[in-house]
Amino acid sequence: MRKHLLTVLGAAALLWGSASSAHGQRATEMFIPVGQSPGVSGKYSVVGKIKSISAQNQILTIAGSAGTHTATITSRTKIWLDRSKLRLANRSGTFSDCQEGQTVEIKYEDPKQMGRGAAEWIKIQVVG
Repeated sequence: MRKHLLTVLGAAALLWGSASSAHGQRATEMFIPVGQSPGVSGKYSVVGKIKSISAQNQILTIAGSAGTHTATITSRTKIWLDRSKLRLANRSGTFSDCQEGQTVEIKYEDPKQMGRGAAEWIKIQVVG
């Protein structure tokens, strides 16, 4: 009985630990540099340069290695400024921080809409 209880507790701890690491990454995502997010970058996000900005429609067009993508900025979209290249702490940003030519990483809310849907978050690489 004791061995069974230890097995169940061990399995529960393992499952709880893996769930918290995913939650932990969401909480710390803003501090991870553009293109270096474990399990996300290159799989569930797009990295490229801002080609054009539609301020009225809150849409970014990004030119990436796999072609051109668009991202709609919503009230739910988190925008972060990746200042790691300046050796400064990252911080929150706004849509007005987006400028043509900047390197960005965009994670879409719906993986099926990757490349053309609403953005869950955007990291803007600040270089100067």
